[in-house]
Amino acid sequence: MKFPFWPNPTGYRDIVLGLARVYQLLERLGNPHLKLPPTIHLAGTNGKGSTLSFLRSIFAESGLKVHTYTSPHLVNFNERIVLAGREISDDFLNEILLECKKAAEISPPIAVTFFEGVTVAAFLAFSRVQADILLLETGMGGRLDATNVLPEVLCSVITPIAFDHTDFLGNSLAKIAFEKGGIIKKNCPTLSGKQKSSALKTLENQALNVGSKINFLGRDWKIRKEKNGFLFSGFGKKISLPLPSLLGEHQIENASLALAAIFSQKKFLVSESQIKSALQKTFWPGRLQKIESGKFAKIVPQNCDLYLDGSHNLHGSATILKFLRTKKNKKIFVIFSMLEDKDCSGFLKKISPEIDHLFALSIPNETKSRQALEIKKIAEEIGIKTTDVKNFDEAFKKILSLKKLDEAALILVCGSLYLAGSFLDENSII
Repeated sequence: MKFPFWPNPTGYRDIVLGLARVYQLLERLGNPHLKLPPTIHLAGTNGKGSTLSFLRSIFAESGLKVHTYTSPHLVNFNERIVLAGREISDDFLNEILLECKKAAEISPPIAVTFFEGVTVAAFLAFSRVQADILLLETGMGGRLDATNVLPEVLCSVITPIAFDHTDFLGNSLAKIAFEKGGIIKKNCPTLSGKQKSSALKTLENQALNVGSKINFLGRDWKIRKEKNGFLFSGFGKKISLPLPSLLGEHQIENASLALAAIFSQKKFLVSESQIKSALQKTFWPGRLQKIESGKFAKIVPQNCDLYLDGSHNLHGSATILKFLRTKKNKKIFVIFSMLEDKDCSGFLKKISPEIDHLFALSIPNETKSRQALEIKKIAEEIGIKTTDVKNFDEAFKKILSLKKLDEAALILVCGSLYLAGSFLDENSII
């Protein structure tokens, strides 16, 4: 389904973080969060979904049944709740949502936010379908995130922390890290990607305070890129591995973070051959995804590559910049949009040196989207040649009219996961 019937989405600015409502509703439902399989909990600003995807692929390759909880979804809400390897069905989703809704409406009613309600519903679903492991991704923060109600986990995973949601999480990396680090649990190991010094110190202190051993990429385990792969060394292991299927050098770091989590827990044993196979099978849509089929892929010529990326903050723009720099021999066309609360100017300034022509549009059916003319103005002030368009169809039509027949080109759709979802929906490939 595109969107569940309950709860009604709360206005972004009206969200009040806290766990009291979540605990109250869980109690009315028999505390399903205490009946879950062993869990790996993930927080951070960038790379959560990719790291989770590597974990899912590795555990599935080893024969385990894997639950996952992620957000946001790209096309269908069911993507968020995967039960033993399969997206939740519409019928089961409606069933558990109705059960949660009835529990919330018992007097005195519990006014949960949208994310709180669907997270409780996910816990209820996970508790009723057998699986070996749950991979649980936070929504916005960590400490007060609706997912942070489990008393213990196999391990906590914290991906690189950057500036995002500062109106809720704080205006410094230390404050944001404190919120993200709130998922660290007593006597449960913690694995962290590379962090800026202020974030690293904050996470170290939090781990020390609750008695968790924390390991950092670059300090406690290392990776080295090789000709056809990378070398992972740490946790008593030294393994040469193939490059992951997900594109971008940052995905090597994400893969290594997943491996650190695998090696830090002792419950599930995974072989080196299973890891190698899984890394090359991992798929996570909307992250430097090459689009090779569907409506729009069919209309671009053979000498034109089409990519999609949902990055929406400065850390993500740096990843895109590195990717575009590998395409120096191609004409670069960018189809772009972004939400109002994101740093549009900063993002575009970062990638502007590599853009030949930008096409600005509003995200379809998204009230929080910036308008195309506003994006055009921002881009032109930076010095980017920009055209505003009404939709994807118009953008592709104009790109193909500008592209020379013998000219190698790249079209990148980027700026928002919501834009990525709209593109995938229209392209009809997932």
